Amino acid sequence: MIPRWIHDDAPASERRVFEKLERDPAAGNWTVLHSLGLARRRTGPYGEIDFVVIIPGEGIFCLEVKGGGVSCEEGVWRTRNRHGAVTQIKSPFMQARDNMFALRDSIRKHFGKPAAESRCLTGCAVVFPDVACPPLPLPPEVDRAQVIDCHDLSKSISDAIARCARHAGRNHRPRDRGGPAGPAPGNVKSILGFLRPDLEVVVTPQVRIGRIVEKQVRLTEEQLNKLDELEENDRCLLTGAAGTGKTMLAMEYARREAGKGARVLLICFNKLLGDWIRRQFDGRAGITAGNWHGVARDFARRSSFKDEFEKKDNAIWNADVDDRNKLGLDETYAEYGQYGLEERDAQFDVLVVDEAQDVLWSPHVRGFLDAALRGGLAGGRWAVFGDFNRQAIRPNVEPVDPGAVLSDYQFTWWELSWNCRNSRSIAEATEVVTGVESRVRKSDGTVPELEVEHHYYRKSGLAKLLTRTVEHLTAGGTPVEDVVVLSPCRIDDPQKSGLAGIERIAGHPLVRAEPGIESEPGAIRVSTISRFKGLESNVVVMVNVDAMDGARNESLLYVGMTRARALLVLLIADTTQARGVWEPRFQEMARRATPPAAGGPGEAA
Repeated sequence: MIPRWIHDDAPASERRVFEKLERDPAAGNWTVLHSLGLARRRTGPYGEIDFVVIIPGEGIFCLEVKGGGVSCEEGVWRTRNRHGAVTQIKSPFMQARDNMFALRDSIRKHFGKPAAESRCLTGCAVVFPDVACPPLPLPPEVDRAQVIDCHDLSKSISDAIARCARHAGRNHRPRDRGGPAGPAPGNVKSILGFLRPDLEVVVTPQVRIGRIVEKQVRLTEEQLNKLDELEENDRCLLTGAAGTGKTMLAMEYARREAGKGARVLLICFNKLLGDWIRRQFDGRAGITAGNWHGVARDFARRSSFKDEFEKKDNAIWNADVDDRNKLGLDETYAEYGQYGLEERDAQFDVLVVDEAQDVLWSPHVRGFLDAALRGGLAGGRWAVFGDFNRQAIRPNVEPVDPGAVLSDYQFTWWELSWNCRNSRSIAEATEVVTGVESRVRKSDGTVPELEVEHHYYRKSGLAKLLTRTVEHLTAGGTPVEDVVVLSPCRIDDPQKSGLAGIERIAGHPLVRAEPGIESEPGAIRVSTISRFKGLESNVVVMVNVDAMDGARNESLLYVGMTRARALLVLLIADTTQARGVWEPRFQEMARRATPPAAGGPGEAA
């Protein structure tokens, strides 16, 4: 009996037939399917067979059950229940035959006509469990041999069905001439696997990632309110942790101001982020966008001091030093960029600064921005966005106090409080692992999330572990284009990276992440954490993080982890030192991820 029980809402007449079949010892090797749905019948879409009985060596038989009283007047069939209510129905015999032919057609279409399963004998019968067979003379559509009535059920239902089977067999050509045959045990198994297969369709990680990202792309009510407040105030500072939507707000504010006819300068610090922002506004009049150095360089190259600037610029970038500001990088760009601004009379009506924690620390940069903005920083319109406490990772630069840096100007200061990028699990894991407690509110958890993963590898096994990680992701339906591999160092650094010399992972080439530029299909993007700051990816796999410690490295770790929107995977070297640093953090992650017991301290919170 498949299923092994009959549903509580099944008609009483079908319940009686089910119990008769279940208890009949002569039907011990039969297979009975109750309530088999049909996607399509010859007479129209959809249908249901009350019972399909598969008898080894005999055939496949469809039973249509009609309980209560039955009548047929002028070709119209009706049933009457125990309360006397009369219902008009389709001819049960035509219904049984339609279902039989639909089932046979489905089997033939699935297995092919020459297959043994398709040549199985099929038949049908109508079961009247509460009444006798209608009296003679019967309508032409009724074959007495296809009727099982209450008298038949009082004896043996298997005998009654066997009688119908013999009748169906006599109406077909003899089996030795190629006519229908009863299913062999192997055919019964394959037919059953087609008619009522066991299915399990799981929600893949990619589907869950898609749902998380879909929810994140909507502007929060807080962001919409802040946009209105930005438009009502000439000078604004918006601070907030990673994922609170600073870049999104900066871009939308710039777009709105340009739509009013203003000339807008939108800058950030990170080159990759600047390139990406610039491409979002390609062809859009009124907006000049990019990273600070790129924008200043463009103005310098359009000045009459272009050759002088190029000479100094080449000397700075060709020098073998870690800190190029010791050679006057920002000072040079600000000075010559300002020449270009003045010569071209290229002041802007509105200034928008993203990643301000890495831009505004330098008085040279502030001088350039003051010259670029009509009315200057003291009297012009500007909006500054930054995370001054957590994401100041510029080498050899101490975090700045935005209130002190901007103390000469009157401005409105707000703090963003909603994390609208990271899933709740990623946001909480970032707090635990980096030790940076955040006051921002997180996802409400209404979308099923993916827990942050961490895996250890031994000795030089990073490439193998990364390969297994990518294979697992792609097997779950995640495109490799949704994955970025982040490292605190360049992955080709032979001294620091466990991936030096590796060109392909799981058959996919490793390519440098370039926002706005489509990499070759099937390639895996890789980047340093610093270079990827300000950007995001649905899936982030972080490598070479096992030895990270110290203030700047903790900030790097914070930046890297918060680049992930839906899934974050950490791959860590399995050493005593690394486990000593990381394992307590992962234990705390697991503790926070475990729901509190009823009545526990977490319930009130």
